Amino acid sequence: MKPARPVKLLLRTLRAQLVYAGLVSLAGTFVFYFVLQQLYYADVDEALLLRREEVVRKLPLVPRAQDLALWMKLDRDLVIRPLGREPAGPERIAGELRYDSLAKEMEPYRTLTTTVRYHGHPYRLVLRSSLVESEDLLAAIGVAQAGLLVVLLGGLVLVQQRVARRLWRPFYETLAQLRRFRLDQRVPVELTPSPTLEFQELNAALTDLLTQHRRLYHSQKEFTENAAHEMQTPLAVQHTKLELLAQQPNLGEAQAQHIGALLDVTQRLARLNRSLLLLARLENQQFTADEEVDLRRVLTTIVKQLQEEIEAAQLNVQLAADHPVWLRGNSTLLEILVSNLVVNAIRHNQTGGAIAVTLTPQRLTVANTGRAAALPAGREFARFRKDALSAPGGVGLGLAISRQICDTCGLQLAYDFEVPNWHRFTVSWT
Repeated sequence: MKPARPVKLLLRTLRAQLVYAGLVSLAGTFVFYFVLQQLYYADVDEALLLRREEVVRKLPLVPRAQDLALWMKLDRDLVIRPLGREPAGPERIAGELRYDSLAKEMEPYRTLTTTVRYHGHPYRLVLRSSLVESEDLLAAIGVAQAGLLVVLLGGLVLVQQRVARRLWRPFYETLAQLRRFRLDQRVPVELTPSPTLEFQELNAALTDLLTQHRRLYHSQKEFTENAAHEMQTPLAVQHTKLELLAQQPNLGEAQAQHIGALLDVTQRLARLNRSLLLLARLENQQFTADEEVDLRRVLTTIVKQLQEEIEAAQLNVQLAADHPVWLRGNSTLLEILVSNLVVNAIRHNQTGGAIAVTLTPQRLTVANTGRAAALPAGREFARFRKDALSAPGGVGLGLAISRQICDTCGLQLAYDFEVPNWHRFTVSWT
């Protein structure tokens, strides 16, 4: 399942506000239309009742029933006819659709139906009022309301963007300063001040955190430098003394073997000390990656330096590096990385085996023959990884250091196994 695409906080809040404002405005438009329609119908109904009173008042002035027809011709919205056998029924006002002969289409009307007395006889009185103009008016109001909604939402977006750009400027300036922050520099941390309380609290917390981390970084760096000096010196003295002792002419065979074993242990301790100190410096980010390094030159130099070990193991090395490949990083770390991978391919190989080294503009691949089984999944780059088939003489930190160097330099280190017995390490970059 792919992770959700990150969305800016402003956009997320703006979406919620727009959805809420849109729903409220849309519902408000329908409510406003309905209320306005009811008010208009109430006004039309009141006008119909006033007309009814006027007709009832003028009806006795019409002398003959034949004159009612003339009145209805003059007023198309008036109907007066004898009730006959129809039930009188209550007075009612309702809406209806009628065919308009002038407009030649069905038109909406409000109709008042009641019973009146004309010369002592019951008559049906029907009064109508056209709603065509009201429908046009309500439609115009609806369009205006929709336009107002568009203007409201558009204005909300513009105002939010302008206000947010001003309010969030200190945050983005603080973020930019954090991206430029370097632990190895002693420049004081000065974050952009803000009148917003939340940003003030954020800046205060970040300032304290960065100050503590910088103090811890320099303490660890000082410890690493002191440890490198204090531990390497006794080991070097011990190694020298053992070599002098081994050159004594009156040593017995058993004594010589013991001294040789002590020399091996001393050398191993020295290598282990250097590896652990290098890991500590890598984890504390005490290296800067600001050089352009030619990997082909580094690779060919290291292969030449290891030629004696390659010939001793009777290995066939295939080196494919036809063109210079420049990579930005730390030259010392990249040399250690390439050296560790090639040395690992030599140590974990088989007599008469092969090593294939390929360098392209996108990746460096070091493959070697070896045991017919893949390394334990998830532990390829573990520290002090040892098993029955591990090569003698190593301290078990080469691949862990290589992985840490890749992380420091922004590279990707991967391992895969190819049947029957090829082990491949690939360093890639973009």
